[in-house]
Amino acid sequence: MIQKQRRSDRDFSEEIEAHIRIEADRLAEDGLTPDEAMAAARRAFGNVTLCRERFYESQRWMWFDDLKRNVGYALRQIRFSPGSSATIILSLALGIGVNTALFSLADQALIRALPVDRPENLVLLEWEGRFIGDGRGEGKMVPFPLLKELQDQNDFFEGVFARASETVHLSIDGEPDPVGAAIVSGSYFPTLGVRPALGRLLDESDDLKPDGHPVVVLSYDFWRNRLGGDPDIVGKRALVNSFPMTIAGVAEQGFHGVDWGRAPSLWVPVMMKRQATPNWSEPYQHRARWLHLFGRLKPGVSREQAEAGLEPWFRAYLEADTRRGDWPQVTAEQLRGYLASRLEVLPAAKGRSPTRTQLRQPIMILLAATGLILLLACLNVANISMSRALARRRGTALRAALGASKRRILGEQLIESAVLTAAGCLLGAAIAPVLSRAIISFMPQQSAGVALSPALDLRVLFFALAITALTTLLTGAAPALFAASVQPVSAIKRQSASIAQGMGPKKALVVSQFALALILLIGAGLFARTLGTLRSQGPGFATSNLLMFRLEPISLGYSIPESRTLIRRVLQEVRSLPDVEQAGVGRWTLLRGGGWGNPVTVEADRRFATEEMPMNAVSPGFFQALSVPITRGRGIEERDSHADSRWHLRTAVINEEFVRKYFQGRDPIGARVGIGAAPDTVADIEIVGVVKTFQDRGLREPEAQIYFSSWERPIPIATFYVRLNDWSQAGAQSIRAAVQAVEPNLTVLSLRTIDAQLDRLLSSERMLAALAGAFAALATVLAMVGLYGVLSFSAERRTREIGIRYALGAPRFAAHRLVLREAALMALAGLAFAVPASLALGRWVENQLFGVRPMDPATIASACLLVALFSLAVSVFVARRAASLHPLEALRRE
Repeated sequence: MIQKQRRSDRDFSEEIEAHIRIEADRLAEDGLTPDEAMAAARRAFGNVTLCRERFYESQRWMWFDDLKRNVGYALRQIRFSPGSSATIILSLALGIGVNTALFSLADQALIRALPVDRPENLVLLEWEGRFIGDGRGEGKMVPFPLLKELQDQNDFFEGVFARASETVHLSIDGEPDPVGAAIVSGSYFPTLGVRPALGRLLDESDDLKPDGHPVVVLSYDFWRNRLGGDPDIVGKRALVNSFPMTIAGVAEQGFHGVDWGRAPSLWVPVMMKRQATPNWSEPYQHRARWLHLFGRLKPGVSREQAEAGLEPWFRAYLEADTRRGDWPQVTAEQLRGYLASRLEVLPAAKGRSPTRTQLRQPIMILLAATGLILLLACLNVANISMSRALARRRGTALRAALGASKRRILGEQLIESAVLTAAGCLLGAAIAPVLSRAIISFMPQQSAGVALSPALDLRVLFFALAITALTTLLTGAAPALFAASVQPVSAIKRQSASIAQGMGPKKALVVSQFALALILLIGAGLFARTLGTLRSQGPGFATSNLLMFRLEPISLGYSIPESRTLIRRVLQEVRSLPDVEQAGVGRWTLLRGGGWGNPVTVEADRRFATEEMPMNAVSPGFFQALSVPITRGRGIEERDSHADSRWHLRTAVINEEFVRKYFQGRDPIGARVGIGAAPDTVADIEIVGVVKTFQDRGLREPEAQIYFSSWERPIPIATFYVRLNDWSQAGAQSIRAAVQAVEPNLTVLSLRTIDAQLDRLLSSERMLAALAGAFAALATVLAMVGLYGVLSFSAERRTREIGIRYALGAPRFAAHRLVLREAALMALAGLAFAVPASLALGRWVENQLFGVRPMDPATIASACLLVALFSLAVSVFVARRAASLHPLEALRRE
């Protein structure tokens, strides 16, 4: 007990007695007898007990005493009912654990700012509008010269930097491995305020001369995990795509770049771009955009001020660009679109991440689902707590009759709820990292990796404490108010066999649980059907026994002509394997979500330009390997090749979607196309065939697509597609051996089945379907626990009624009918709430669905049937137990 260090109770009692004796002595001197004097003195002094209580309260923190007493009472109540207490703690642990785990990942993916100096001042500058030229990468990028000119414009920014993501082959005292790399300007680390863990970082001195700064900086995680934390790593040689560079330093721990979804293993100076991407040799031109541009605002400068202030400067830049010698011929519309472009200044405290954009809505959907899980767990706990309060109502009434105040009773119930919730929170926080790892395993993983950690930080722990406090209120308020409202006289007189009292709130809670479980089941069903539809639809070609792998000869130092020759030799070697039915090569990997895209100028009966569309360069046998039929003309053949290593395309094959969209029933064979939409685009590539449309970048909508011969253009990197007679590990090993036979140093990359590649493309859909299904299953279990508790409580309270029915000749199934009818009414009420709510939520998630409507009757019917079956099983179990009672035993029960 915590006490204030003052007088003791004994001293105070002795002082009271002294005062009374002094007054009694005075009264005795006035002529009263000793007994009369003592009685009169006590009357004059007043209530001694009340004085002692006030003194006791003044000497102590009574709130702490009350808390200690209430906690002790709560622990005794928990010990006396271990079954229901364990159910409450487990329910809350699951609800709080799932919410904590998913919030931890959402915090890292969507909320948390970059671990750099003053992240709130960072902005992203995006080119909004038409760009005249080519690009490499994704998003609204800028050309390198714009970075240099903006760095000289210092009215609004403390610093400006640029970066681009690539995959390079890195070798440090071993075999080369493909790793994620960030190509950055020298202002990257100084502007962000990142410090080195070892050595030095890149700076302005690394931005002086193209090809003249062969240094790299390693990430802390790569240095620690892949290189064992070698303390002598600084100064060692690293081969980046077979080009020797020196390791200048290691970035500080916790810094993963400005793209959350693509944590790089190393940073390369922008001046070494040609070595990082040897298959793209002109990165510093005005007509080539490939960089994402960032800036740090000066103190007192807002985004709006910077964007408005940059407008005249950028307009002057655009006008000057049109007067440069490399300005191409464009149409008047294209020129107007280019001159109307602007630099949009966006907040970048969290960096820039296409993976974050991809995951934003799925994570928000899952957060909403976990919120429903927690609410359902709270309803379950409130239901159990109501049952406990009902069972204790006579004891509560006796305590109230003996003087316990409503405030005291209310406090005891809330403290008991707080103790149970705290236990659930501790257990939930303990299992949250395990749940986080499980959720991470379902998330889309980019080639460079996603910087997600299952560990809980302070923000997440504060979140767990906040939802614990909220849960305490949600779960403890109803039973506490019920306990405090008990009338002592009526409760003591009332018999325990009263049927109706307390059942209304309990049934309402179960109806709410049914509704929440049905909503989650319907949502899980919609996501599962979306995944199933996309998976069964497939990419439009047979995926069984079809393998793919990539080769990047240019990363070993091969020239463009040598790369093409090597790829042709490997293709011949793979085709000669006895297990191989057919094989072909494509420049860009299918089912990856990206690729080569350009508009096309078509000359048929009229000349017109298309929208930007996906393209690919493929070898003879490519369509045969995929089992894609040629519907008109011919496919790519060996005659569509030449020895010249320059870009010289002569033949093209288009798909049926191209024909439908642009030829509108006319025969495309013999028409000519040219890559680009400029007025001077030469359309000298002949369309020689049409193939059936199949999916390349995604599965949801068919796209017009055009294919060229890979032997008519440079091909520094290639993806092989190999159809085996029958899938086996031996077949995959024979493919590796065939590649090694041609070039022992060549690494076989991403050797996997097309089915595995398809699963990667559908990773977001798979994550939603799997996690929503798991949450729906958990919600159903919690709802069934709530139903079991209510039906058991109701059956127990109807024991005398059931005994009377049996004594009067009612059949045994009468008890079944009572229980089943009660369960059916609650289930139907839950359905009545769930269907309208599902309609509203379905509109929110509609863009995540495919091939199914938000209010799909089959999905709703399946969810209702599933809940009905589980409810029936629970009801039958409770009904059988109630029907097994002997009539005399039932009548004797109180």
